[in-house]
Amino acid sequence: MNGVVSMTRVLFVLLFLSSCGNLPITYLQNFSSVNSVVFGFPEYEITEELLNEYENSFIKVRFGRGPHAILILAYVEDDVYEWVGADNVKIYTLNGRIIKTAGLPHNIEILKPSNDFSSSIDLFESVNLFNPDLFSATMNRSMDTRETTIKKLGRKIQVNRIEERFKIEVIGWKGVNIYYQNTSSDQIESSEQRMHPRLPVIKIEYYFKY
Repeated sequence: MNGVVSMTRVLFVLLFLSSCGNLPITYLQNFSSVNSVVFGFPEYEITEELLNEYENSFIKVRFGRGPHAILILAYVEDDVYEWVGADNVKIYTLNGRIIKTAGLPHNIEILKPSNDFSSSIDLFESVNLFNPDLFSATMNRSMDTRETTIKKLGRKIQVNRIEERFKIEVIGWKGVNIYYQNTSSDQIESSEQRMHPRLPVIKIEYYFKY
């Protein structure tokens, strides 16, 4: 895989949740709001023509209700994909699942992450959260799957809609992540993920060039 590919006119918009929700005050005491930084181009739909213009694989991401952004695939190691965007923001995915971020105001790192979406039993992982810091917190995950179709690049795709319910008991944070897995290739086509209690949901569409 090629090295980091430079990008022009890159847009990265970060929106932050203002609600404290049900997080304990002990976790929120060190939190301070960070202003968003905006670079680049407006929202648009990915077409076959646009896809063909890119040499490398990329993802289209959207934080909350903000505009879309493009992150380019930098490299792949041990099935972990590193996607690089503006200001050296990085998102690491394993089978489409965000397992680590860097360069954001609030980052996450899942220790020894699992890419198992088929488990019928609850899974447990250790998670590090940054700003404010919380280390080796236990996260519980459970999955539920059903078949459906999505539209991408003007075509209908048969997918498994994987609903991943998670909870970090120690801070009372819980939520649901959604993954759309191609039934033919097992590849994740798109997702909606909650990766940090101080960030909104991130929606991702994956576009691979082979």
